[in-house]
Amino acid sequence: MDVQVDRDLIRSEREKRAWSQEHLAAAAGIGARTVQRIEATGIASYESVRAISAALDIAVGELRADGASRQQIATDELRAPLASRHALAARLRFTTRWVGTAVALAMLAGMGGFLLLHDYQKVRVLRTFEQWVTAEPSLGAANRPEGR
Repeated sequence: MDVQVDRDLIRSEREKRAWSQEHLAAAAGIGARTVQRIEATGIASYESVRAISAALDIAVGELRADGASRQQIATDELRAPLASRHALAARLRFTTRWVGTAVALAMLAGMGGFLLLHDYQKVRVLRTFEQWVTAEPSLGAANRPEGR
């Protein structure tokens, strides 16, 4: 969709910053020929207008020459953060599910290995774990001579 833009505003903002058309194109991530065409004709694609507005730090609505579609631009700008929040929430849900699944599988694998042990080995493992949990902080105290 082509948009009518205020080419004089773009040119004056670019010159106010002492930028060449090539510098504005590089800052906006568009081609230098595109900037030349926009400044010559005042017609640009919506994506180019958004890129230039971001590079010049000007609201998209201010660059538009036709006032009727400023409301549409404002609506689009409000929807963009909402869409990124939805994408972030979806990514977080996916990551949480993935991590939860990985933990559950690790627990199942650990339990499966434990269940494969013979009964006397299970008792030994459980006693070792119990001793480890209830161990005194000074395990080496029993080996010290009484004089110290």
